Amino acid sequence: MGSGLVALLAALWAARRVARGTALFGWSTIPALWPLLSAVLVCSVVLLLSPRHARVAAVVTFVCSLQLVGGGIAASRDWFNIHGASSFPTYLLVVLMPLTVVLVAAMTVACCVAAAVLWHRGLRWRPERLRWVVAGVLVAVVLPAPLVLLGEEMTFLGQAALVWSLPWGAGIAVAGWLEKPLRKVAAATVGASVLLTPAILITWALTWAVLHLVDTVGRDALMIGVVAVLSGWAGVAYLMWRRPA
Repeated sequence: MGSGLVALLAALWAARRVARGTALFGWSTIPALWPLLSAVLVCSVVLLLSPRHARVAAVVTFVCSLQLVGGGIAASRDWFNIHGASSFPTYLLVVLMPLTVVLVAAMTVACCVAAAVLWHRGLRWRPERLRWVVAGVLVAVVLPAPLVLLGEEMTFLGQAALVWSLPWGAGIAVAGWLEKPLRKVAAATVGASVLLTPAILITWALTWAVLHLVDTVGRDALMIGVVAVLSGWAGVAYLMWRRPA
């Protein structure tokens, strides 16, 4: 399991360097980058120290690292788009591309290690539950389809498939080869990723809106408004809950 931990440390180093170099842009291609890396880190430690829980950790590692691989491949294209559409410096692009390759390679190793652990612990060629495999294929293929109806370009369709639908579909499909407790782990991991992604995107949008409001209105004016609202609510609460004379 040492190779998986080394791969994870390399990915963490690459992601940290990318985050420091793109403070103004963020890693928008993989909104859940740090939670996914954190999950892989915890599970890698479990694989090393607790053989009893190795299969559970391997399932989570497989699903999370697969999403990071797809997101890293999509990000390698996004850096060029950001560079062309903004003041993204060229020297930073030269640094980011190798770091993205490190992330993809490291997570590929982690994914392969997790698959090897599962295979070594008794997986068979034929799936235990074929309907899980079919469901995974449908998620991978059908999930990006609404983007076409919304008029999105095919390139964005491919990116959405790499970052979301293919990893999520693969996580559901691989559950077809696992016994019931591990199927639940795989489904829960995919479900957590599905919920986490829009939650982070919404948080980013709200944060940007608040910062934009602060810049537009001014910090002093905003603080006066906050104090006024709190004072008003305090007055209303006093009138509602005071004891009659």
